[in-house]
Amino acid sequence: MPEQMAFARKASGLVRGLSFIDAFGVGFMNQGLTPSMWTMITLGLGVYLGGNLIIATILSAVLCGIGFSLVWGILGGSMPRSGGEYIYNSRILHPLIGIAESFGNAFVWIMWIYVLAPLTVDPGLTMIFQFLGHPDIAERLMATIKTPFGDFGLWFFLIASLVNLIGFLFVVFGVKIFARIQKVIMVLGILGTMTILLVFTFTSHQGFINSWNGLAAQYGSLDYKSFLESARTTIQQSGDVLPKTWNWFDTLGVMVAGSWLFAYSYAITFIAGEVKRPDKTIILSNLAAVLTPAFFMLWLGIVLYHTVGFEFLSATAWVDNSGEALAGYAFPWPTNFVGLAAVINHNPLIVTLMGSSYVVFTIWWVALSYLAFPRILFAWGMDRMGPKWFADIDYRWSSPVKNHILCFVLGEIGILLYTIFQDQMSALSVTGLEIVSVFGVTAISAAVFPFMKKARQIWDTSPYKNWKILGVPMVTIGAVVNLIYLAILFYFFIVMPDLEGLAIGSLIFYVFIWGCGIAWYFYWKARSKKAGLDTSMTFGELPPD
Repeated sequence: MPEQMAFARKASGLVRGLSFIDAFGVGFMNQGLTPSMWTMITLGLGVYLGGNLIIATILSAVLCGIGFSLVWGILGGSMPRSGGEYIYNSRILHPLIGIAESFGNAFVWIMWIYVLAPLTVDPGLTMIFQFLGHPDIAERLMATIKTPFGDFGLWFFLIASLVNLIGFLFVVFGVKIFARIQKVIMVLGILGTMTILLVFTFTSHQGFINSWNGLAAQYGSLDYKSFLESARTTIQQSGDVLPKTWNWFDTLGVMVAGSWLFAYSYAITFIAGEVKRPDKTIILSNLAAVLTPAFFMLWLGIVLYHTVGFEFLSATAWVDNSGEALAGYAFPWPTNFVGLAAVINHNPLIVTLMGSSYVVFTIWWVALSYLAFPRILFAWGMDRMGPKWFADIDYRWSSPVKNHILCFVLGEIGILLYTIFQDQMSALSVTGLEIVSVFGVTAISAAVFPFMKKARQIWDTSPYKNWKILGVPMVTIGAVVNLIYLAILFYFFIVMPDLEGLAIGSLIFYVFIWGCGIAWYFYWKARSKKAGLDTSMTFGELPPD
């Protein structure tokens, strides 16, 4: 069968116009600097109170710098086509596994839209208005109305929907426009993060205590010592203990939430078919996108422990994460790390800049879902594993516009459901799905890539074929390191205190999604066969460039 009959198109229609900086920006921005710092501290340290942010950061940076950079860099450079891990897993393992895993990841990117778009509202915008002395506006944003289906936050839904629309518009007109906007967003986000870091850097421990106590007197709230004592008592009443120093178990546990800062540069591979010099760009941009947030998080951990104090930081993280009102605490903003910076410096311009860094990174997270999801569907369409229009490209913008529209509709449905049920812990559920399904399966693909007969032709042309240590391919070594990191994340995800139900429910959900993916594969295989097309021919080689 000629190639044009095997694949849906003779050429992808996508343009290789993205530079190293553009690819790095995709990976770095998908790490979501400020909101991922918030996640690592509030959701990570807030659960694993004895975690050490500095050690957790170093371990994550080393394991991801080796594991993720080699796995995703070598796979992406060896198979430089847009569509992400579907391309790799279908060619190395089996198309059934490729579709089933990729089906799950497609849902992951939609889930990220409905999880992350609402975060721009709470804690993003609500936090900024609280800093600026307008708690009434913050409350209005979160106000709900009664419906037959439950409480519904109208403003919450409308703003999250606006973020969804903005993300759609940033990407739908092609990667060239996307790349220009990304540079601006990246600079604004980093500027806000740097402001937070500098505020802590130039404040002594006693200076922070004085600032805290000054605000406590102003608002009739608990002073530094009283807050610590009250938090210690409340935590003990909840069945936990506020540790005075760190331990290894909790430090490894913090790495689960910390994975948002280190494990998501893999987004670069979704635009591998649009990157210049993919053999060098993909692997180097992945490494840079891991090490850069590691630098910022290491800086933050050091200055927080110096300025705020270990025990006090864990206490504030627990209060922010638990959602419980601490008796006597009356500050008009939450106790997350941005709120702690606002305690020190509450100049309107400074707090707006600090809070806005959270918002702009979160908005760009949503935009990146519009980069990944449509290209997953595009890759399926090229292999005739979906309707033909999945592979349609609008030649004005070199963009799969129809897939973008589908992404918007599904994301909007998700935001509607999220607004009704308001389950913030679903963010960790999405993380668990990626650990098991996306990262784990792809790491196995990378480990066996050099040894699989069916992928021999691709491996023989790989620019990394001769990258070996003691005769072992570097991609296999990277995969082993990656699997060690993923095993740590998965273990501490399923044993996370008080979240056993979430872990079990998540695993059931993962099995269901994979089942849907398997059904999808057999349906499209049978449909293509009925039309006289043998789809097995497409999986022995790469789709057209």
